[in-house]
Amino acid sequence: MYFTPSRHLVINKLIAMKKILLLLLIVCTGEVNAQTCGTGGCAAADTNSTGKYPAGTFSTTASSWSTVSAYMNAGNYTLFDVTNGDTYEWTYCSDFGGSQGWDAELTLFNNSSGAKLCYDNNCGRSGCSTAPYIRWTATYTGTVKLLTTVSGCLTNAGSPYSTLVWRDTSGTPLVQVLGVDVYSGNGTINWAQVKAAGYTFAYAKATEGVGYTDGQYLNYAVNGVSAGMKMGAYHFARPDLNPTNAGAISEANYFLSVAQPYIISCELPPSLDLEGSYLTTSFTSAQLTAWVQNWMNTVQAATGIKPALYIGASTVSFLNSSLNTYPLWRDELSGSPSAPTNLGVWTTWAFNQYSWTGTVPVIAGSGTDLNFFNGNTNAFNNFMGCPATDIKEAGFSSAHSISVFPNPFSMQTTIQTDRSFKDATLTVYNLYGQQVKQLNNISGQTVTLQRDNLPGGLYFISITQSPSPEGEGLGEVIATKKLVITDK
Repeated sequence: MYFTPSRHLVINKLIAMKKILLLLLIVCTGEVNAQTCGTGGCAAADTNSTGKYPAGTFSTTASSWSTVSAYMNAGNYTLFDVTNGDTYEWTYCSDFGGSQGWDAELTLFNNSSGAKLCYDNNCGRSGCSTAPYIRWTATYTGTVKLLTTVSGCLTNAGSPYSTLVWRDTSGTPLVQVLGVDVYSGNGTINWAQVKAAGYTFAYAKATEGVGYTDGQYLNYAVNGVSAGMKMGAYHFARPDLNPTNAGAISEANYFLSVAQPYIISCELPPSLDLEGSYLTTSFTSAQLTAWVQNWMNTVQAATGIKPALYIGASTVSFLNSSLNTYPLWRDELSGSPSAPTNLGVWTTWAFNQYSWTGTVPVIAGSGTDLNFFNGNTNAFNNFMGCPATDIKEAGFSSAHSISVFPNPFSMQTTIQTDRSFKDATLTVYNLYGQQVKQLNNISGQTVTLQRDNLPGGLYFISITQSPSPEGEGLGEVIATKKLVITDK
């Protein structure tokens, strides 16, 4: 940035008149290297009855903003691990994904000694002039305590709440895990191209109510996985048609009759899509909560996997907190990947659907629903329950290919390659990596695999080339692929 001599004079006069104007200039011009810390602040004892919130101690190495909680009250204090020399920022400003239900202020303490480190009340940014903003460079490695209060060191309880966000500006950008959600209206999808466009996961509509199956679900579920996408199935809830708890169980069982073979560890968990303006007028909070709970219980009991819940702004605050143990999928349409600010009775979130009108060139329709996951790739894999020894599709080099058709299959399938193998071994593994079938001494480019007594579900095949007479290529895995066996 360049300044004229006259501008230097003006700034020098402003500094001489009032140093706080320089503080506001630093905060409101964006990225800077200086600390943003005011004097004063509240006492560490200025907490309300809830005290520490959220539970645990936060840590980050990401330079991207992340949400601490959208459920903050004045009088809450929160603990954060910091590293000497790194610069951290905390704010309730909406420009960075925060929100204010009241005029907040922040006081930062050394958690061990209780020494006051930093304070801010009003940032002065045009979009959130009364929001506090702290930028502080850690002088030690350890834990800090951040106290939130209403301006004047006051406390409160209950709604309205505020959203606290933070980041480590010295860290690395958070690698966003992006995805889409689709239904039959999106037509035939080339999932390899979707993956190449930077999307990692996709939810596909499987069923609605009792009796409706999406016409593209099976194709999406199989072809998406084959292309290396992480896939999940969602059920569009119809409590308007099936309002009782028994109706919720019927809808869950219908969903399972279609999607259960594809609900497995290391793929997306199943999800209940709960939306509609009638939900908060046709049901009490207790009734709708019970309906959802019955659906969730039925699906989790059958699959062993905890389902996620997709809900809108009005419903997320309407349901009881007994449901907040299920992963939350919000639809806060910011237009770009950002944390949802309204979490209702939840304290964290798993997915946010940030656009209904996205453009993915290989997906048809007037607009594609775009989503992103709350975390990096490792967190995403942990969320899905992927083991460290997850079997992966190695495939041939770019000069070779393998195809399986039909896939899924119920009786037999054909495996074909453009490379001729000799005296090779085809091994079939289940999801736990256990060998369940093997064909030996196969040669040529095509082999037929019979189902025999294998139960329906997802499997992996591995083609291993036997060693040559010279002993070369011993145990060489020349291809792996996923298979789906159905009972239909």
